[in-house]
Amino acid sequence: MSTRRFSGTLVMIGVAVLALLIAAPTLAETFTFQQGVNGYERAQDTTIRWAYATNFGDSATIESDNRGDPGAYEMWSTSGGRTSVLEVGQFFQSTVAGFTTGVFTTEAGPAYRYSRMYIRFRDVFGTGANQIPPEAEISSATLKLYNTEDQGAVVAVGAGVFPDIVPGIDGISLANPKAEPKLNGGTIAIYPSLVPISYGFDDGLSSKGKVTAKERRRSKQGWSQGPCLTQLADNDPIAMAFNCGPADVDDPEIAFWADMNDAVPGEPEINSRHPGVIEVFQDATGGFKEFDVLGLIDFITGDSVYITALSPEGALPTMDINYGNAYRSSEFGNVYDDDGNLMAGGSTEDIATRPILVIELGGSTAPGDANGDGVVDVADLGIMGANFGSTNAVVADGDFNDDGIVDVADLGILGANWTASQATGNTSVLVPEPATLSLLAMSVLVGRGRPVYG
Repeated sequence: MSTRRFSGTLVMIGVAVLALLIAAPTLAETFTFQQGVNGYERAQDTTIRWAYATNFGDSATIESDNRGDPGAYEMWSTSGGRTSVLEVGQFFQSTVAGFTTGVFTTEAGPAYRYSRMYIRFRDVFGTGANQIPPEAEISSATLKLYNTEDQGAVVAVGAGVFPDIVPGIDGISLANPKAEPKLNGGTIAIYPSLVPISYGFDDGLSSKGKVTAKERRRSKQGWSQGPCLTQLADNDPIAMAFNCGPADVDDPEIAFWADMNDAVPGEPEINSRHPGVIEVFQDATGGFKEFDVLGLIDFITGDSVYITALSPEGALPTMDINYGNAYRSSEFGNVYDDDGNLMAGGSTEDIATRPILVIELGGSTAPGDANGDGVVDVADLGIMGANFGSTNAVVADGDFNDDGIVDVADLGILGANWTASQATGNTSVLVPEPATLSLLAMSVLVGRGRPVYG
């Protein structure tokens, strides 16, 4: 290489370094939606909840022929979107259960409860302020749910709790060991909801068209009247966990009952076979749990997604171990009267733990990201330097403008998108100091081989 050519290379490097320093670095645009934050008030979440008393009607001297008691009035309802904690999973309720109305025995227990959750974020897309343009390219979507303590032995009506002492046979008082609130872990599944659901907030006794424990009835759903009451095996709380609930795609036994009053019976309500479904284990620690919902974005911003928990095969919850999580709701911290009027809003700390949907725009590979790790840093500079001057190049070689050549133009693109700080979750952009950047560029590009003077 002649001295003139080598000097020319240094000039090119200098131009590129200048481009790195003066270019305005760009990040993928990020939108965050959380109830009560930045004016956003369009999130809704709700739950299906039912109890199941095994061996209903049994005593020390009587073994009845029964299927257990599924607590149908709860199965027909969803929680109002103004409930503070939404459970997802299989939970232990109490040691005793019903012998007859108002009378309990140890032999009739234990009782379990099963909870599922729906959530949606409305008005995410649009042309208004803080909305995402409908044609925007989405590179990632993350749902964050804050795991908190479950509701313990809270019963359906009026948010009361099963007492420590209950009436037994012949008027004898009976101790009732019951579950206390705790943190739980389990495999959480998120499926698309295929039908709209109702969101309410009343707190009253169960009756047709009314609600129970801040839970609105979803009419009398077929799945609760059919298989969950009449078709499941006798006293089978495991079948309750896996087979009871909204009708799934291609599940004829339950789907037949899902819309048995409609013209076309068997319309599915959820789809556990959708390619975007999520099934991931979440441990029993408190705090935000994250779910990649990119494949479900049309549902979580539409009718909603359905969230359930999958117990280990053959496992039942115990006094000490439940299977699932319990999440702060979009109304966490708010206080309402019986008519649904807001009496007191949640604190700043309360609001901070409500569900969050984070959507990032842009392609999956940032300009300047040669190795596809999601950040543009010195590793990408090294790749580009190793291939500087190459022809028939691709992005993985450092050709970021798609002209087939790795050259100073690509170095400028790399500098304009330098995002090393993203690797640590910092939302700011770190651009190397001028001297550091000059040394990096020169060491990578010039240091590829010893120049020959002549």
